[in-house]
Amino acid sequence: MILAKVNTRGIQSCLYLFVMLALTLALGSASAEIKLNDNFSISGFLDMSTITTMGDETETSMSFDQFEMDFHLNYGSVIGQVDIDTTDTNQGVKLEQGFVTYTPKDMLPGVSITAGRILSSLGFEAEEPPLLYQYSYSEGNPHPGYQNGIAVNVKPMKEAELYMAFVSSVWEENETDVGTLGIEAQLALTPIERITAKVGYALDAVDDYTQTELNTWVSFSQGPLTLAGEFDLLGNWGADGNNGMHFLGMANISLADIISVPVGVTVRFSGITTNNEDTSTELTFSPSYTATDNWLLLAEFKQRLDAEETIIAVESLFTY
Repeated sequence: MILAKVNTRGIQSCLYLFVMLALTLALGSASAEIKLNDNFSISGFLDMSTITTMGDETETSMSFDQFEMDFHLNYGSVIGQVDIDTTDTNQGVKLEQGFVTYTPKDMLPGVSITAGRILSSLGFEAEEPPLLYQYSYSEGNPHPGYQNGIAVNVKPMKEAELYMAFVSSVWEENETDVGTLGIEAQLALTPIERITAKVGYALDAVDDYTQTELNTWVSFSQGPLTLAGEFDLLGNWGADGNNGMHFLGMANISLADIISVPVGVTVRFSGITTNNEDTSTELTFSPSYTATDNWLLLAEFKQRLDAEETIIAVESLFTY
């Protein structure tokens, strides 16, 4: 039911969260990054949310989702980054990513080599909350996350960039065995200033078959408006012979110049279908409010169209 009623517990949880948000705001600073010296800086974020899911039953949860601290090292042609975070109080702090990038500007202009634990290049939506336009990922999000391996970036001109990575596994982020390497490649094009287009491909040996993903997306940005469309072809998705597709359409607009209030709105439609599973789709409406340079408040109303399930989320995102 699209217009499901929010239960009393869900409303109370939202109020409790906003009390926590007010306490978080007191810690705010105007800086988005803490620079300790010319070679070393720190950034990160603190993410909290409450979610109410209304379907056959109604459930409400409140959680401290993630705390992340990123260490940035800059020594000219060599830079490094180490990200540590915690997303589960039972697991403690873990290494999210850590890598070193070498850019031999004098010998190979436009080329950089990265080694370590790195983030996949595929997909329009970002991996981390500060870079998302809404709270949740798209329906059935197929894109890889963090990987262990080596990547090469080649940018022969301003309008084009080529990326290739050899990783221990494309989709299994804890895999370290390099007996069967996964491969990821992407071509990024910016033919004009407002348009970005990317085509990427990944393959990885899984048991006795090879899983693949062909990812394409295009975005257009003009002033306060951002539009994006994405399409994925999935091969042997989780099982031999299980092929499918994933799709996304998104629009985001900032209303700050229109109503003189730092408010933005995102609308997204996405879905996934495979041979072995029925089509699953969702429609999301997500308004946001930029309280300070460091503090974002966001709400999300998601309707899972195939499951007749409504999900309401409220998020506090504090960055530093």
